[in-house]
Amino acid sequence: MGVYSELPPAEYLTFVNDTLVNIIDVRTNSEYEKTHISGAVNVSYFGGHFIEDLAALNLDTNKITLIYCETQHRSLFVAKKVYNLGFHSIIDLDKGMMHWRKKGFPFVGDTLAN
Repeated sequence: MGVYSELPPAEYLTFVNDTLVNIIDVRTNSEYEKTHISGAVNVSYFGGHFIEDLAALNLDTNKITLIYCETQHRSLFVAKKVYNLGFHSIIDLDKGMMHWRKKGFPFVGDTLAN
């Protein structure tokens, strides 16, 4: 695996279930509150303090880091910022959380959010 990969939900799920990964939901707080992947921390890309908020979590940069947003538009921008913070194994959810829910993968939150 390289520095950055995009994986479809089924392959992404194999990493979600691993306790040795970071999972970062880069959507807004309200999007996160509606639905999110279990174990994910929320650091909103649109929050205005993304770098500071992420740095404050003191995540292990040596772990595989999963990122996702709603449709994979924000997460593409986030990947570069996360890399610049020292994370060097980044996996993005292909087509984002909307696709994840649509395909029936597990999430925390409102089951009507599909």
